[in-house]
Amino acid sequence: MSESAAFAIALLRIDGVGRVTAQRLLAHFPTYDALRATPREQVLLRIKGAPRAADLVTRLFDDGEMQPLLDQASRAVNTLEDRSITVLTQHHDHWPAGLDALDLSDRPPVLYAYGDTAVLTSPTVALFARPPLPGPAFEVAQDLVRSLIRHGLVAVGGAESGFDVVVHKLCASAGVPSILVTNAGMSRVPKPMRPVVSASVHTGGLLLSPFPIEHGPFPHDDADRALVMAAIARASAFFAPQPDSHEARALAWCIDHDRPVFGVAGDAQLPERVHALDRPIDLDWVVAAASPEGGASS
Repeated sequence: MSESAAFAIALLRIDGVGRVTAQRLLAHFPTYDALRATPREQVLLRIKGAPRAADLVTRLFDDGEMQPLLDQASRAVNTLEDRSITVLTQHHDHWPAGLDALDLSDRPPVLYAYGDTAVLTSPTVALFARPPLPGPAFEVAQDLVRSLIRHGLVAVGGAESGFDVVVHKLCASAGVPSILVTNAGMSRVPKPMRPVVSASVHTGGLLLSPFPIEHGPFPHDDADRALVMAAIARASAFFAPQPDSHEARALAWCIDHDRPVFGVAGDAQLPERVHALDRPIDLDWVVAAASPEGGASS
């Protein structure tokens, strides 16, 4: 898998190669050796329509250009592995299949993972909220986390706000894993969150980032964080989502892709297709939707 990770990182370091072109290549060629074993015409066919596609294919087959990039990428992957950080591509056994539902322009070509990547194969529920959060919505969110813990489901949350801290602390205190998705590179996780990350990883959890280690934080990248959370989860719950927020965009994505979606209204009403969490028994519907036997998409 390190060869696939190194190839992905090398591709993303080529001038003019963005996440869409990189993913089109990675879908067919998990390693550089696999690409080199393919006729150039076939490689060109895989990226037909990409900007300057013919020029890119020429560069891909140029050892003088590619080998230094591959060597640098391999060293980077090895350094990350020494720090217990795994670089996942779509060819990794623990790559979240739900990400494949994202548009290529929204889907990360690689994920950086610190902790036990096997937790990504668990049934999961993503919880979305940002302050200021009304008291009733906050109480329901905590009740949902406790319900997930009791039923052996994994909570997916962000890695920034006070709400995120509560979600992950509840899980760590119960000795169960959670997944933290950050909106920046791992070295840029806010200092107040780092003890929370350590506690989660200690209990089998995972810090996940769609960004290189030193990236950000940049406000617009929070949209990627929200979409990744929604895509990797079997079900999602939104607590007082604000209109035009990144959470609202993730909510709309869940509805458009027929994902099980639940919520507690805030100032704005919830869309009709969102199952309102108005009663304690409604939490059981979230558990059922996220459980493997519930038939929700993963």
